Amino acid sequence: PFIATRSGKLVAVVSCFCFLFVCLIGAQIATQLAGDKRQTIDAAVQRNANLAVSLEQYAIRTIRNADAVIRLVAKEYEEKGNNIDFHTLFSKGIIDVNYFNGVAIVDSSGRITLSNLGKPHNFYDFSDRVYFQFHKQHKDSLHLSHPLVSRTIGKTVIVVSRRLNNPDGSFGGTIALQVEPSTFTQFYSNANLRPHDIISLISPQGITYARRTGKKESSGEDISKSPLFTHVAEKPVNNYFANDAIHGVPTYFSYRRLVNYPVIATVGSSEKDILADYYERAQREYVFGAILSALLILFSILICTFFIQRSRHMRTIRNNEARYRSIFENTLDAIILIKSDGKLEAMNDAAYNLFKINGIVDIISGSSLFLSSKPVFRFTPEELNDTKSAKTEIVFTRNDETEFVGEVMYSTYNSAEGNAKFIVLVRDITQRKLMEKRLLTEQKRYQRRLTKQIILAQEREREAIGHELHDNVNQILTTVKLFLEMARNNADMRDELLPKSIHYIQSCIHEIRNLSHELSSPTLGTRSLIDSVKALIEMVESSGKFKIYFHHESYRTALEKDQMLAIYRILQEQLNNIIKHADASEVHICLSQQDGQTQVVIRDNGKGFDYEEALGGIGFNNMRSRTKVFGGNMQIKSSPGEGCIITISIPHAVNEEVMAGK
Repeated sequence: PFIATRSGKLVAVVSCFCFLFVCLIGAQIATQLAGDKRQTIDAAVQRNANLAVSLEQYAIRTIRNADAVIRLVAKEYEEKGNNIDFHTLFSKGIIDVNYFNGVAIVDSSGRITLSNLGKPHNFYDFSDRVYFQFHKQHKDSLHLSHPLVSRTIGKTVIVVSRRLNNPDGSFGGTIALQVEPSTFTQFYSNANLRPHDIISLISPQGITYARRTGKKESSGEDISKSPLFTHVAEKPVNNYFANDAIHGVPTYFSYRRLVNYPVIATVGSSEKDILADYYERAQREYVFGAILSALLILFSILICTFFIQRSRHMRTIRNNEARYRSIFENTLDAIILIKSDGKLEAMNDAAYNLFKINGIVDIISGSSLFLSSKPVFRFTPEELNDTKSAKTEIVFTRNDETEFVGEVMYSTYNSAEGNAKFIVLVRDITQRKLMEKRLLTEQKRYQRRLTKQIILAQEREREAIGHELHDNVNQILTTVKLFLEMARNNADMRDELLPKSIHYIQSCIHEIRNLSHELSSPTLGTRSLIDSVKALIEMVESSGKFKIYFHHESYRTALEKDQMLAIYRILQEQLNNIIKHADASEVHICLSQQDGQTQVVIRDNGKGFDYEEALGGIGFNNMRSRTKVFGGNMQIKSSPGEGCIITISIPHAVNEEVMAGK
């Protein structure tokens, strides 16, 4: 129990250690990944903030350049009127054609009075444009229109415009400059933008001036429901996380509201793009953690299995030790353990009692205990190794000078140190030997008695044969001899005496034949048992004294010849007894086989007899002796006036041949 409890505690400690270590690994990985994720997001947000600053500065520079161009055209218009040479301004690079797609002067009625496009000026009416209406109602200020389709070039443009005043200060028209939305984002056209990276300029009304998502450019989208404007209202410069207002992709945004211009610069990176590398690193960490945890769990399982198996082995050893100790201490046989040097290692109580030994025997030589054995038997390795038989019988002399017959069995075993040791078992068989001697004496006495009974039976049978020959056959032959002498001497009587002599001789032959059948063995070598019994019944029934009924339906397996002869002789003996003593009218013979037994039942309705008085009869003894030869048994049931029933059971013979005919 102590080892089992200790092993259970060790298994519990190892299991707890494994669980805590796996939890520690998981917590460490989770903490590390959480920090990595936070750093990755922080780095992405900082990148977006830097890009937002760049976008802000680039947008301000573009707007300021456009405003400078407008102011230049306004000054030229004040000085030269409709004689402004736009071709010279564009060709000399004063107006950068890569940034601006056209410049025009619109009068107070909304008609173009002058432009660089070379088309009829008064063909277009811009009085309905928002920027025209704005300047008509406001004093001079810079205006940025939402993206719209230009009526002059047919492209989506952003109109940057200022008001023109007449000398009296009234509204005199506008100077409009067309800028394509991509002008504000082309700075990032060669940048390595991810598929969901967003760069956009947005008006306070929620309309995008220019937007670039990955490599796709767009403008004019309405994102007025974006949470951007809530954040802008709180802080002009900040970061936030929300779904993209157009595609619904979770995105980290950085924004800046431009000072003095109605523009918000935003830069966004999708959470998926930001954390793509993080997820790969996280997967590697999880795989590493899983492998490490699996190895740790496997190692713990191996350790726990070792402790459990060790506990089971120790329990088995303890059980075996307890079992063998119980056998060693409680057996009635003497058990002696002998060391490799011939000294006694241990003896059980039975050995002490058997050899009448008192005191400590650890230092006593094994051979000194049995110097008086017959034959001499010394418990030494040399003697045991030289002895061929592992079992022998020896007469030992105890310390109190008494003798006993011991059955000695021994074997060799190796100790934990690898030394050969011997275990010797001595069983006191003195009483068994006495019983065997008595049994042998009893068997001899019984054999002599049986032989005497057989001899008496033979003598009686010979006497019966002698009487039969003397009283019957001899008398008939004497009469025949007398008739023949008379016929020889008197010719007149021959005709009368010779037929009588022949008749008597036939009777004599019949008597001799009957006597021969009774004495000789039936032809069981060539005929079946059933056929032989039928022949016996036919011969007995010829006497006409009783009727015999023979039942043999369940007899199927042929017996050995000796067994069939025994059954035949038993039937013959009992039928003769019925003829002589029973005065019966019916006899039933049943021959059957069941449960490995051949059974014969002989039942008559005669006058019966006293079983106790008839028990010592020679006939019954002969029948019982024949039965016991084959390990069978015989039962007799009878009483005066009740007939007789004899039941004989004999084990099946080894011969399993099935009778071909019955």
